[in-house]
Amino acid sequence: MCAQPSPGAGLPPAEPGRGPAVIEALELTKRYPGPVTALDALTVTVEPGITGLVGTNGAGKSTLIKILLGLLPPTSGRARVLGADSRHDGERIRTLTGYMPEHDCLPPDVTATEFVTHLGRMSGLPPTAAKERAAESLRHVGLYEERYRQIGTYSTGMKQRVKLAQALVGDPRLLLLDEPTVGLDPAGRTSMLELISRIGAEFGISIVVASHLLG
Repeated sequence: MCAQPSPGAGLPPAEPGRGPAVIEALELTKRYPGPVTALDALTVTVEPGITGLVGTNGAGKSTLIKILLGLLPPTSGRARVLGADSRHDGERIRTLTGYMPEHDCLPPDVTATEFVTHLGRMSGLPPTAAKERAAESLRHVGLYEERYRQIGTYSTGMKQRVKLAQALVGDPRLLLLDEPTVGLDPAGRTSMLELISRIGAEFGISIVVASHLLG
């Protein structure tokens, strides 16, 4: 991913009438040994709403998301997420955001309810609230009736919905979804994108969807 920096020393201002930007990056660069440049002077402002982050595999989408979450330091430049600096306020950012990783990281021998409840507890919810929020999140993604099945028995599409549910359980202000349609057939991709659109509209959550599928 590559972008030209905008003039001026500060981060780019939010567009008038759209409210504060949810993500702001200024000349964000990440180089790996090799040398591999994943991000090259990326300057971007992401407004509230649903935004697509589209690029081929290896274009730097996952790198950008990890930097925004404070999980990976940039080589240079800086970024803010919901007003918090990604270098110094990573923990705060992670309490305000929900993250759906690209790769399948789900434990096969626990139920969806157990897993999403556990992630709710990790986000700081008390036990009862975490269980209630888990049930609500699984209902929103269409897995309420299947919530007591072990995740290992789920189809690929159902596993993607579990990942989306765990991103929702902490009541985030921003969702960062890394390849949410990976492994799905065309009908499954359409269904997932419709679900993401509905969640954004119903809950007023800003969403960034990273995908290598241009369509």
